[in-house]
Amino acid sequence: MDSTEGDRSVGRRTVLGSIAGLTASAAATAGVSARSAPQSAPELAVLTRNVYLGVDLFALFDARSLDDVRRIAGELFDGIDPGLVTARVDAMAAEIEATQPDAVALQEAAAIRVQRPSDFGTDSPERAETVVVDLLAAVQSALSERGLNYEVAASTVTTDVELPADTDDGDVDVRLTDRDALLVRSDVDATATATATFEAAFGVPIPIPGLGDLSVQRGFCAADVTLGGETVTVASTHLSSVSESLRRQQVSELLAQLPTDRPVVVGGDFNSGPGGETAAYDQLTAELTDAYAESHPDRDGFTCCQGGDLRNANSRLDRRIDGLLFRGDVSVAATSRVGHRPEDRVRYDADGETVQVWPSDHAGVVGTFAVGASGSGATATATETAAPTGTPESTTRAGPDTTADAGPGLGVFAALAGIAGGLAGRCWRD
Repeated sequence: MDSTEGDRSVGRRTVLGSIAGLTASAAATAGVSARSAPQSAPELAVLTRNVYLGVDLFALFDARSLDDVRRIAGELFDGIDPGLVTARVDAMAAEIEATQPDAVALQEAAAIRVQRPSDFGTDSPERAETVVVDLLAAVQSALSERGLNYEVAASTVTTDVELPADTDDGDVDVRLTDRDALLVRSDVDATATATATFEAAFGVPIPIPGLGDLSVQRGFCAADVTLGGETVTVASTHLSSVSESLRRQQVSELLAQLPTDRPVVVGGDFNSGPGGETAAYDQLTAELTDAYAESHPDRDGFTCCQGGDLRNANSRLDRRIDGLLFRGDVSVAATSRVGHRPEDRVRYDADGETVQVWPSDHAGVVGTFAVGASGSGATATATETAAPTGTPESTTRAGPDTTADAGPGLGVFAALAGIAGGLAGRCWRD
């Protein structure tokens, strides 16, 4: 059984002792164990993180009409606190500062935009463009404030929908743009190689006869990252949270598009793995190696999921559905989780009350890989070290093949946003 006391985060070069009591703003440094791989092999560090918007979206399951969508979407929109999002993102930036990854695979790097007044249902609707929250931009900004420069090497828009909402400030249109993204340090060579949505998508039943289904999609993006003359394809992906068979189809699409002529590292929220449903995970690990399992075969390393409001004091992580998978001429040197310990929670003043929240409803996973090590496969098991702060899973309306492993996330918003779009005869996608 996994122990949070023994689970520590990974840095780049040297072993440091456990560092306790770090706050969200602390710029802690952590390290990795000695390498078994040749010292001349270039090292690639990758962090995967589901960012999560940070509101409880399950309320949208109650929507049965356009009026319901307006009311519930308005309540959720009024509950979005950009200041809290900023605090959580800064905590994740502290993780990146502590672990110094070359690449960061992000899922649910969403943007919320608004338009006032609403023009929903009119003959010439314009798309909402006023930014309320942009998680991808916020992560980059928080990193820049810490003197860290990461560029978007690749990104893909998975779902882009707009819906009307009744808010405290009147009727507005709220637009959700969900994205997977790959950040790469600005001093590392990277070239985008793939941005795609999966053909296998979830059809959302619209609760009005005759309007059919709308599609909520997932996808992936990838870039070739070059270090020390060695090139590795690094990808970020997010699989469906509602259907085992859908996840398996998406895995087939993903594997078919990964290159076979160079090493590959895939960071993602797979919505499948130890502690829960494993069909898609087993399909992935038939061709790719799980870096965390390779480093820590006796640990659970759970990554999902904290409460929807992120305020639970005791961790609720009970599944490992986020991870780093690899294949080719690369060997894992060390892996760890980040953002999984109670000490990783963020203090925030909300309406005069100081609360503590998790940076995301998921923990992240960080790993260091020796590249071009002639397939040695040598693995140095890491002793994980406490990091400053430790992201989210999507859930959409359940279909006949729904599994019980879904957690809160933007998928619910996307699905019901699609319902609203269908009710008004419009739904946009990039």
